[in-house]
Amino acid sequence: MKKLLPGLDVLRFLLACYLVFYHTLSEYPAADKLPFSQVFKFGGGATSTFFILSGFILSHVYVGTRRGERIDSSKFFINRFTNLYPIHIITLLLSIALMALASHPYDVALSTLDSAPELMHTMSRTEVGVNLILQVLLLQAWNPLYLGFNIPAWSLSTLLFFYLFFPFLAPRLISMRRKWTMLTALWAACLLPPLVVVANGWYGVWAIGTLQRNPLLRLPEFLAGIVAYGIFSGHAEQIERFVARHWRIVMLTLAAFFVGTAYLFAEGLPAAEVLLHNGAILPAQIALIVVCASLLQDASPPIAEWFRRLGNAALSIFALQIPFFILFRKAQEALGIPYPLQSCFHRFHLCASAASQVPMHLSAYPIYLVMVLIGSVLFQEKIIAPLRQPLRRTLTRQGRSPVKAHLPSSPEPKRAQMAAPGALDDAVSKP
Repeated sequence: MKKLLPGLDVLRFLLACYLVFYHTLSEYPAADKLPFSQVFKFGGGATSTFFILSGFILSHVYVGTRRGERIDSSKFFINRFTNLYPIHIITLLLSIALMALASHPYDVALSTLDSAPELMHTMSRTEVGVNLILQVLLLQAWNPLYLGFNIPAWSLSTLLFFYLFFPFLAPRLISMRRKWTMLTALWAACLLPPLVVVANGWYGVWAIGTLQRNPLLRLPEFLAGIVAYGIFSGHAEQIERFVARHWRIVMLTLAAFFVGTAYLFAEGLPAAEVLLHNGAILPAQIALIVVCASLLQDASPPIAEWFRRLGNAALSIFALQIPFFILFRKAQEALGIPYPLQSCFHRFHLCASAASQVPMHLSAYPIYLVMVLIGSVLFQEKIIAPLRQPLRRTLTRQGRSPVKAHLPSSPEPKRAQMAAPGALDDAVSKP
């Protein structure tokens, strides 16, 4: 049985929470006056850390110490697809339903630098149809112009692309001898596109959209996570001893670095923003993941189980944060209008106009955060987890040949029979 890594469950949960702050806190004008508000504007850094972390975790779960052993690509992809797609399609349907509450449902923001003024674009019916097809097929990350519907779900689209490469590349990358050389090469591959953009001053919609979201350009981050796991697994005992001895200093150093980087990102020049968003801090991101992998390994089983549940909810937090925020904002607006709510059935347009003038109150923001946290955990455990097994059985049955379909299946290992449904895919600690 593989070693527990509850520190990585905590990290992926915290990254998801950070992205909630990044996407929603800026909607409150009063938030800019809060201390350290600039820290929450570096969403690109959290997303790229999550991509690196995904490669690291999947390597631990599916490869581990079994160097050179082949991964069943069809089984791997079915497992990952059924973990990802139900989250996406349910939240996509929710987002489409919520578009009816928007005054301009076809308006989307064009791809720009985070520090640049927001540029809005109204999609035509053709654009809406094409974008909907891309969303259903989880291909929306390949559109460099804008992201409609559920915006944060582009990261799910990118992860699905990464999964296509993992079964073939992960065993080879982990088995190779010159891992540090490969890691350096992958860092260079991350930095090359933003350096080209900066050198040519390409800060337009096409260049920034491609640079920030194109799955092919983000692939080196995921592969760097795989190589980083190979290095970590070969020196785990030494790393864990060092972290156990100096964890306070290490964590304070990393925290200070990322806070400083976030301020530089928020206040720096466009060139700094582009480089920090795409690869400049990759070594520090890997260091953070390796340190977290070494922490909390002596946590009690109940605590480790809670960490696992929170970590498993990370993708659901990614996908639910915007739909939940729209619902929360609409509820705030409805409660703030100067008319009785029942009267709005007879004067809807008047109430809608009044609701658009209701200011957002930051004091209610903690309610939204609690709603996202509890809702995401329940969504993952009560809806997504029960859906996975029937989906996997269906996809596996369709993928079998007619002869194999009638052969008696071999008994599952006792350990797999005792595992909770979905545990073999979600937990960082299990193969």
